[in-house]
Amino acid sequence: MDPLTYNKTPVSPETFVRLREMDLEAGWLGNLFGGGKTAAMNIAGLVICLLVVCGVLFSFWRGFPESLPYWQLVSPTITLVLGYIFGRK
Repeated sequence: MDPLTYNKTPVSPETFVRLREMDLEAGWLGNLFGGGKTAAMNIAGLVICLLVVCGVLFSFWRGFPESLPYWQLVSPTITLVLGYIFGRK
């Protein structure tokens, strides 16, 4: 028996057309971040992750001994984005 099994039931033409419309509507950024209501949250989460990863790299990289100015600049942005994420509801 083949270890990979696929769904072999055909998709209805209406379903295929709707999936194609959604794919064209979202575009490649929509495929990356999601669409509709989740896109803003996904982008905000990505911004937080990037800022924290850069901060950790700057803190432990030998070429950047002074990471305090970075954290003083970035920490308000991180708290702003966190406020956006948790304040939406």
